[in-house]
Amino acid sequence: MRHSWIIDPSKCTGCKSCEVVCSLYHHNEVNLNKSRIRIVKWEEEGIDVPVVCQHCEIPLCMENCPTGALYRDDENTFVSYRKDLCIGCKLCLLTCPCGGIGLPDDGSIMKCDLCGGDPTCTKFCLTKAIEFMPNSQVGERQKKKAARVLIQNREE
Repeated sequence: MRHSWIIDPSKCTGCKSCEVVCSLYHHNEVNLNKSRIRIVKWEEEGIDVPVVCQHCEIPLCMENCPTGALYRDDENTFVSYRKDLCIGCKLCLLTCPCGGIGLPDDGSIMKCDLCGGDPTCTKFCLTKAIEFMPNSQVGERQKKKAARVLIQNREE
């Protein structure tokens, strides 16, 4: 079953809990530079925006990877990364439309692996600014949100 990120910057407080738990989960240390999700502070708008690999339906990063270091196998619906095949060309970084690929100090890339299918960061986001859910639930949520807006407009 396909899943999607639901990211609502209006709910993000910029607390960086998601970055902390991501670095702890993957590296056993609190080091925001090792987090696969990033909170981007957009000063002009006064908001914080969680940025993470979206595991796109048509992943440009994967299509432009000359070595196959980025791949999607038959069992995974998400884009995986093999560090041993990466040559450090950074084409994935340049072609990712979401800004979901990071560059750690070791010359490789760093991207979300969905913690094996159950992203840890979503469990620690108290405001639910980041969620990961089945696509069927995403559609239902959007329908309810649109219905709420229609009802509010009618009452005014």
